[in-house]
Amino acid sequence: MAVIAPQGDLRSTQIAFDVGHTIDQLDVSDTLRQLPDSWPYLLPSWLRTTEALLTDATPWHSVARRGDEVAVLPAFLFERPGLIDGDPRTYLGWRPASGETPCCAANLACCDDATAAVEGLGIEPFFSALVLGSPLGYRSEAGSSEPGSDLLGALVERAVAEARASGVRCVLAPWVADRSGNQQLLDALRREGANVTFWGEENYLPLEHDSYKQHLSALPGRKRRRIREDYDKAAASGVIVRRVDGPALHPFVPRIAQLASLNYQKHDGEEDPADVAALLSALIDDGADVRAYLGSLDGQLVASCVFIRHGTRLVAKWVGFDYAALGERSGLYFTLVLDLPLQDAYAERLTSVEVGPGADQVKRLRGCRPRAISTALLFMADEETKVAFTQLQDQFGRDRRATLDADTSTTTGRAKLLGRRRTTSSDSNDCCG
Repeated sequence: MAVIAPQGDLRSTQIAFDVGHTIDQLDVSDTLRQLPDSWPYLLPSWLRTTEALLTDATPWHSVARRGDEVAVLPAFLFERPGLIDGDPRTYLGWRPASGETPCCAANLACCDDATAAVEGLGIEPFFSALVLGSPLGYRSEAGSSEPGSDLLGALVERAVAEARASGVRCVLAPWVADRSGNQQLLDALRREGANVTFWGEENYLPLEHDSYKQHLSALPGRKRRRIREDYDKAAASGVIVRRVDGPALHPFVPRIAQLASLNYQKHDGEEDPADVAALLSALIDDGADVRAYLGSLDGQLVASCVFIRHGTRLVAKWVGFDYAALGERSGLYFTLVLDLPLQDAYAERLTSVEVGPGADQVKRLRGCRPRAISTALLFMADEETKVAFTQLQDQFGRDRRATLDADTSTTTGRAKLLGRRRTTSSDSNDCCG
């Protein structure tokens, strides 16, 4: 642990830093459980399980303490290429020869040129790479016990300095959502020389009414008609839907994991059912507020959507359907992802439902709003190389924004489907959390 005197506008007598450890070595589990506005992917059980699953990465989490105030920065160090979503080259437009695609990929004209340019450089300019946040939660986020405090920025700067000193070639924050607190993360990375560009948009629904009934009444007529159609389709499917919470979910975990994996496969993606099962089981065992909306047909589980309540938000993580049993347009997507969770969120007096990227048209026709996601890349290279990388990243960001039809004002814009493949099905590709 290093202790430094205050600098700039840091107003305490000293800050204690601990950089580059496992989550258990940092002794911050209670802090992570109590963070006021973080994603559930900063929960200790999630990070601990991620450490076990990412065998090609080293946990490199950091903490800063100043009196009773604590800031935490999760991170994973990749010494060589492995997880495509944690590969800096992905965010320059590069695509591997294997054809593997990252989460929420888009077919862009710039990727061929970017791939050729990047392949010619080898891997040395990119690895080792420090990926900030939760790679299996697809969120880049630091947490602070006092939102708005300058301690978080100081921690980011210290972690970057230590990474630079240890020979890290790139610091990557792939998925920074436009939410309170995350601007400090981006500002600190910019001060260190990072370039920040558009990655995509996710969907959320703020609870602005006193009840679910009032929410429906406030929707435009065309959106209410869509919802009535969804109700009719779901009723005609013959599927019995119920909610299952906490430890009662354990018997269903294998099938939930299988359905989630099938969903990724259907849309040219990949998710190991064992990883889903391990993460879900860890959350349940740790006492996280996990609930799943499950659909059964003829006694078989054919649809599921898993949510995690964290603080005052309800966050969707895994969704999956047995399309062989249900067909493509069962209407159950609405029931499991948007209707029943929203009813429960209103009943529990929560502030928002987070349903992630993907199936954007489906979600926004039913009242969801877009939120921008940014990518920050910081390369430890010579100026000429950094300029070339910045140009590739900027072009990739512009092409993604144009292809996804996202508004330049980010959070107030509209977007086409953000996912591995576009579709008009109501049970369309969904990245969820």
